[in-house]
Amino acid sequence: MKVKWHGDASIEIFGDLHVLEDPNPVVPVEEESDVVLLTHEHDDHFDREAYEKLGSEADLYAPGAALDKFELDGEAVEPGDKIEGEIKVLESDCWNSDESVSYFYNGVLHSGDSASFPNPKGEVGLVFSACFPVNYDDYIEEFRRLEPELVIPFHYNPGEGDEDARGLKQRLDDEGIPSRVLEAGESVEISG
Repeated sequence: MKVKWHGDASIEIFGDLHVLEDPNPVVPVEEESDVVLLTHEHDDHFDREAYEKLGSEADLYAPGAALDKFELDGEAVEPGDKIEGEIKVLESDCWNSDESVSYFYNGVLHSGDSASFPNPKGEVGLVFSACFPVNYDDYIEEFRRLEPELVIPFHYNPGEGDEDARGLKQRLDDEGIPSRVLEAGESVEISG
């Protein structure tokens, strides 16, 4: 299974379902997705123009606060829901958000801005984690608990915050937690 980082908090998963999460890409999304997911209502997680370029075929899922703020037609989700029978909607604690969720699909956990990670009750192959320096200790504690195969620091614009991603990677390396910093548009292959 291939997972691509589009910059900021935007990722694309190519599995049985083609999933785009937090469509605020720095590099263009070239293919139409089956499902689009929003973690919460912060402006840096959604770009209307990029979303509208995706076409209307994708089903949209988001917390109600995000649907309301961005005036979107979609299905409101909350922790405990399942999307398309395969994507788990989990708890999240995004700073200064009215309502937020995390998503877990085929071993990939997208946590939005949260430094507190839900237990997805499945093997965690890949975690996309924000990399805010104030939360480095919290991230380390959570990754020790989850034991992911790989952590990818994200939620920054390339060239404007990659020192935060590299700082978290160094901390993860020091702890023996596998991690990698990607370039916008770069993909990783994982077993799903």
